Amino acid sequence: MEKVGTANTGTMVRKVKNAKSAPKRKDGAAAGKRPAAGDGGFQWRSAISFTAQSTSTLLRTVLDELGAKFRRTRSERSYSQLYAVLPFPRVAYVFRFEISEPCELVIDLYDTYPATSGALTFMEIPELNDENIEGARRILRELSARLPRPPWKFTAVQRVQHGLLEPDILRARKNWRTIGIAD
Repeated sequence: MEKVGTANTGTMVRKVKNAKSAPKRKDGAAAGKRPAAGDGGFQWRSAISFTAQSTSTLLRTVLDELGAKFRRTRSERSYSQLYAVLPFPRVAYVFRFEISEPCELVIDLYDTYPATSGALTFMEIPELNDENIEGARRILRELSARLPRPPWKFTAVQRVQHGLLEPDILRARKNWRTIGIAD
């Protein structure tokens, strides 16, 4: 190990020269890690208050009416479900929309069951960047306008079902605000 001091604080940082990296997959990415968003982009993910299946149906309608070129594919996402105090690995069915026009964009919708109480639905866009952010905003604004209530507003029953302090529910409005949808 090599010790390196920082200029202002005087604390020591240790650099490890021969650190083992995570095992590699066939495609060259480290196992257990998701691919990072490209240069200048970021990944967006938010809990939504509607099921993945109903939101998927409405998103398909919105994309058809906007004249977008897209295809719907299937995928799976792994997550952990808690029973008592033990996490068990689970797999969620993902409704994936691969949009090619008006912008290159992928939207994933999936239901997770983090506890035995019920489903918590997520919408995820693996990469938002300067080229596709306006198209994503247009699609998501149209989608949220057609839902009975904003997707970041959870009912009292949903809040109690998942816990009043569920972080994904508490952050939902902030997540939608970061991309310019929520007020």
